[in-house]
Amino acid sequence: MPTLTAQIETERASRYLVQFCKHAAAMGRGGGGHTPRMHLRGMMDRRELRVTAEWSDTDGTVTFTPWGRCTLTAEDDALTLLIEAADEDGLRQIRDVVSRDFERFSQRDPLTVTWHRTETSDADAPEKGALTPAPRRGRLRSNLQAILLAAAVVVIIGLHVGLAGTVVANSAWAGMAANVVVALVVLKVAFIALARFGFRRRKATKTPDDS
Repeated sequence: MPTLTAQIETERASRYLVQFCKHAAAMGRGGGGHTPRMHLRGMMDRRELRVTAEWSDTDGTVTFTPWGRCTLTAEDDALTLLIEAADEDGLRQIRDVVSRDFERFSQRDPLTVTWHRTETSDADAPEKGALTPAPRRGRLRSNLQAILLAAAVVVIIGLHVGLAGTVVANSAWAGMAANVVVALVVLKVAFIALARFGFRRRKATKTPDDS
């Protein structure tokens, strides 16, 4: 939703707020002496535009249907304006109406109205408290490494079990050979596990200067 804001420095903020809202209400009713520019009057006559206003001494809202709305807030030394529109054309139309009216209201003591764009998009804003999901690529890579490690361990154990069977069948030192085979399997599994743990630790402690 495109928006514009302006802050007018004036000691008559409440007076101007009420004057503009009354003018807008009279415009919506088609009251005499509040004729907008010709194409705006034509749109209102064809019921393509409807203007309504609500206000107090400190706050006011003027709605230009279907363009958008202008919200006014009066303080002791400033009047803040906020335009919220459905599109860029509506934003421009409301801005022109508001700027022209305040220029006319302050002919004896001219006001400076400087608009600032404030882009907002509620749909794109992250939800408060929402958790950001972890990257799937990192999880897939970690799972793949675990699967490969398990497969390697299975292959190593299978090879050594086959070797142990051969030794047991053809050697008188069957008991000793079996113990040696088991010890080799345990050592290899431990070596693989330690190597993987060391790689993770180095990766976790790696600083940007090391890359």
